[in-house]
Amino acid sequence: MAEARLTGSDKRTLLLWIFFAVLGGLFAHHYFFRAFPEASVDFKVSRSEAQNRARNFVESLGENLSGYQSTITFELDDNGKTYLERELGLQEANRLMSGELNIWYWEVRFFRSQQEEEYRVRVNPAGHVVGYQRTIEETRAGKSLTREEAFSAAGQFLQTKLRTDLSHW
Repeated sequence: MAEARLTGSDKRTLLLWIFFAVLGGLFAHHYFFRAFPEASVDFKVSRSEAQNRARNFVESLGENLSGYQSTITFELDDNGKTYLERELGLQEANRLMSGELNIWYWEVRFFRSQQEEEYRVRVNPAGHVVGYQRTIEETRAGKSLTREEAFSAAGQFLQTKLRTDLSHW
């Protein structure tokens, strides 16, 4: 049986493929986090810790979650991400999204079957509560507030419960 040997042309072709593979690897390594900023999300809390923080937050508001089921998903504000990338460019958008803005978050939902009332809490990868929503039945009577009273109550909630700085508003 004859032994197959590479010709000079085969060796040059093989070296060319290896060169392009290395070049492609270097290119991918250099631009990976620019193209996929979500790969660089720095998780300071685990999924279960985010769920615990969300539960503690709702209970700190005086709500009783006994009997509630919960789900948790990791979400992305895709519209916000796209807007920032188009308006600011990838580099600046990635810088803001990696720290100052809450583009990525854990969405924790507390609910009961066949019940309209539920709670949703957003916890960012650093472990801070950055969003809260409570849904109740539309027919439930509620307090009637003027626009100024509602604005004041919302501001107070943001400052005391979510620790949001409203001085620039």
